[in-house]
Amino acid sequence: MSLVETNCPKCAKKIYLDLEEIISESSSRPIKCSQCGNEFIFGFDADATPVLDDVENSTKKKTKLVKKVVVKKVKKQKPKVQKKVLVIEDSRITREQIGDLFEEEIAEVVKVEKAEEGFNSIKEKKPDLLIVDLVLPELSGTDFINTALKYVEPKKIIIFTATMGMHSDIFESGMEGITLIQKGGAESYEELREKGFQVLDIK
Repeated sequence: MSLVETNCPKCAKKIYLDLEEIISESSSRPIKCSQCGNEFIFGFDADATPVLDDVENSTKKKTKLVKKVVVKKVKKQKPKVQKKVLVIEDSRITREQIGDLFEEEIAEVVKVEKAEEGFNSIKEKKPDLLIVDLVLPELSGTDFINTALKYVEPKKIIIFTATMGMHSDIFESGMEGITLIQKGGAESYEELREKGFQVLDIK
């Protein structure tokens, strides 16, 4: 049998656990301290030290593995922020890349290709953040934004585009509050994520 020793994060009581049981599918279940009643997640709220195993190297490997598995499960269980993000981008690759910036922490990220799909999603989903390119099939991003502003506040809109020269008429028409980010390398995606989380008021 493989045992590990950990401590209750609240009262520091020593607790011994069966590593084989922890690494099973039930490993994300909280452990209850018999002394103070505190519940915690092994490998997330508290570290562990191997104390008994048939082969020492095997124990070390298992300990690393169980901590990795448990932390991964806990992250999956972490509640997502109940916000909605709508991405309107005709490039599939860029659309997916933008979605990846928000999907881990945001409850609903909708990605569409065309302006018409975007209008339908705006009316149905009422997004907290709208990310849009200026070059869209069948309708320019400028015309799209002019219409979208009937449903979405300027401060909730981020234009993410490589076509910077097309933005002047948007800001000349008094639409203060819209954010413009030039699409480029990795830094532009980092800026988009940072600004998006500011708009969503997520720290």
